[in-house]
Amino acid sequence: MNQQAKYKLIGFIMMFCSSSLMGGIGAFARFIDAPGDFISFWRNFAGLIALSIIFLFIGGFKKLKMTKFSGTMLLSGIFLGLLSGLYCLSTQYTTLANASFLIYTGPIYSTILAAIFLKEKINFKGICCIIAVVIGMLFIVGIITPEGLTLDLDPKYSFGNAIAFASGVAYGLYLFFSRYREDCDSNVRSWWNFLFGSLSIVVLLIWHHFFLQPLAYTEKINGVTQFDADGQIITHAWNMFTMNGSSWAVLIAAALITGFGAFYLLTFATKRLKAGELAAISYQETIMASLLGLIMFGEVMTTFQLIGGALIIIGGVAQIFFSTKAANENADNAEAGAAVPAQVGAGGAGFIDPTPDGMDPKLEAMAEAAQEAADDYDSKHPKE
Repeated sequence: MNQQAKYKLIGFIMMFCSSSLMGGIGAFARFIDAPGDFISFWRNFAGLIALSIIFLFIGGFKKLKMTKFSGTMLLSGIFLGLLSGLYCLSTQYTTLANASFLIYTGPIYSTILAAIFLKEKINFKGICCIIAVVIGMLFIVGIITPEGLTLDLDPKYSFGNAIAFASGVAYGLYLFFSRYREDCDSNVRSWWNFLFGSLSIVVLLIWHHFFLQPLAYTEKINGVTQFDADGQIITHAWNMFTMNGSSWAVLIAAALITGFGAFYLLTFATKRLKAGELAAISYQETIMASLLGLIMFGEVMTTFQLIGGALIIIGGVAQIFFSTKAANENADNAEAGAAVPAQVGAGGAGFIDPTPDGMDPKLEAMAEAAQEAADDYDSKHPKE
């Protein structure tokens, strides 16, 4: 495996680890007595604090000052905050299946935008991989079941669905804008992402509390949501200063693992992978969420969810295989193309085989041109 393929493979590993860590936020949140958007704030703010501390030891702030700031860096940070904040907010106004489905449309938007504006080509194999993981996601989150489609379009969920859709758009725009400025150091990019992500969620929290409804948290016992006699979720008014110690401990752990760890790796992955490649791996998050639900809360996966998980794994592994293979072939072709004129320049006229077995047509044409140049050189410089 050449360096280009290894570079891609490391990007896939980072994206897989990032998606897996993000899949744990649902399990953590069940043990935190706080609103979802406040948890989202800490996922970004903890990353900002942790990375700032690291910068003090590695001289990161010096590199931060030397890096030219751009609008795409601002936008990627804002949309990073909005994608998680809006998703958590949407779960209070629509079904969990609706919210999950709509946010996971994000990678599709980023793939389309990157193809249009960044000219990132996606071939038929890549499209098949994305289709496989999207169908798998629909199975896992419960949109497709043996009874049919469960997407609830009841008007009472319109507001929540709109917010969930906005979270999906934010997700897609984050991945899209992260593809810009590949020259920027990933540590620097992560620091800006955490800063603007935190600020965007602060604005969202203010809007939520003063214009929608006062911040509240869901009552849970051993991680299980509680309902009243009418089947409504029991909630309580929330105050940051009255949160108990266990909630703070779990919140900090969740923020460091599913925030700092996941988003930090994601920033590195977006620098190495194209939007379509990121999309194929991003849905691994749903598998981790389902596995944690099974292990921690005994939530048995249905046959459809198992099929969905298999489709996501197959689609993701296939994308890794196709992308690394293409990277290998591209690098080999580039090396072969560079070798042809190098041989001619060495004065080796007359020894190039213009039609070696299995040669790529482009390389064959290059070899023929090189041979003609070599013959011309020989005719003008006859050997004594």
